[in-house]
Amino acid sequence: MKLTAISVHKWKPSAARQEILDRDGLYFVVQPSGAKSWALRYRRKSDGKAVKHTIGSYPVLSLKDARSKATELRAEIERGADPHGDKVIARRRAAEVDDSFEAVVRRYIADRQSRRKRSWKWTARLLGLAVEEGATDLAVIRDGSTDRHGRRRVSLVDRWGARRIGDITDNDIVAVLDRVSQHAPVAANRLHAVLRAFFAWARGKRLVTVNPCADLRRPAEERARDRVLSDDELRKIWLAAGELGHPHTGIVRLLILTGQRRGEITDLHWREIDLEGCVIHLPAERVKNGRPHDVPLSAQTLAVIAGLRRLPDAELVFTVKRRPFRSFYYMRERLAAVSGVTDWTLHDLRRTVASGLQRLGVRLEVTEAVLNHRSGSTAGIVGVYQRHDYADEKRDALARWADHVDALISGRKANIVALRGR
Repeated sequence: MKLTAISVHKWKPSAARQEILDRDGLYFVVQPSGAKSWALRYRRKSDGKAVKHTIGSYPVLSLKDARSKATELRAEIERGADPHGDKVIARRRAAEVDDSFEAVVRRYIADRQSRRKRSWKWTARLLGLAVEEGATDLAVIRDGSTDRHGRRRVSLVDRWGARRIGDITDNDIVAVLDRVSQHAPVAANRLHAVLRAFFAWARGKRLVTVNPCADLRRPAEERARDRVLSDDELRKIWLAAGELGHPHTGIVRLLILTGQRRGEITDLHWREIDLEGCVIHLPAERVKNGRPHDVPLSAQTLAVIAGLRRLPDAELVFTVKRRPFRSFYYMRERLAAVSGVTDWTLHDLRRTVASGLQRLGVRLEVTEAVLNHRSGSTAGIVGVYQRHDYADEKRDALARWADHVDALISGRKANIVALRGR
């Protein structure tokens, strides 16, 4: 029979499922529950098998729209298409691949781990996954919970976890970034960078068709820090570190004497310290640029290391209750309170060492070698062909710097002009 819009609207369900033929294989399906839908029956070109393909539900799809869609599908079927088979395959793939935001984030973090990306823990935390010592799985951070400093945390995994990654739009991301930037603009910029990289990775894996962060600008303007500690401030921080005790004393003093990055010192392993060769060997996986780095040890640095206590069977030099040291905020706050030096960060110590080496007359390329920088005089084509490791020059530079620090602490006249605090 030929259906009409009125007959479709008035059709009543019965105790059994009903399939009412309209024309050319288009059926109106009425379930005992009252649910109504449209289906197209056809024979597959590849094997001649009769199959049924559901087009859509009624009244979302009207009689007119169902006929139009059926006409389109029949034309495709004549050309060899199999819409029902394609639908089955799509469902199977969807079942095999969990494209929820949480599942994709976990895949992304696992990929960064497998490629030995040093920032994978930081990335996981920004997206909403906590790395707990001794745990094999990453825990979900609760959105809106507070950290130990009373700051509210944003957990995108907790907020968007069950949503399909393809359903997350630029408006969703802007809303989150705006919220974070209200109280932590720099953190909002870091989250923006992480999300941009994450969605670019997902697009490369064909999990999304577009990167919703592609056209979004950073939430806040940033000004590069230029804080360099004066000689007097450096002396006060050195002495204050001595009052804090282990592990703070050793961490701060090694940072001052070597100019290395915070994590390279706080995560230092005993096996990386070569006392006989008077050098620290930092492996590629522990440094920012992925290149092994040797740090010569001055007499003053060796004295600091000699004064460190070593726990039995300990791998890490600095631990708190046998766990890696992570109390950076607490340590800096205590140092500021004891020393009276404010408005500085641990990274400013590294900048102070670089500035101090320059004032001592150390050549720029040697200073960069000490800091393990791949910029300035050793970047680009120069870095490709320049393979000199500056081992002797680095040892001399750090020894001269250590002598200067020693003179500051002992009260002897320093051999370089003191800086003004900025």
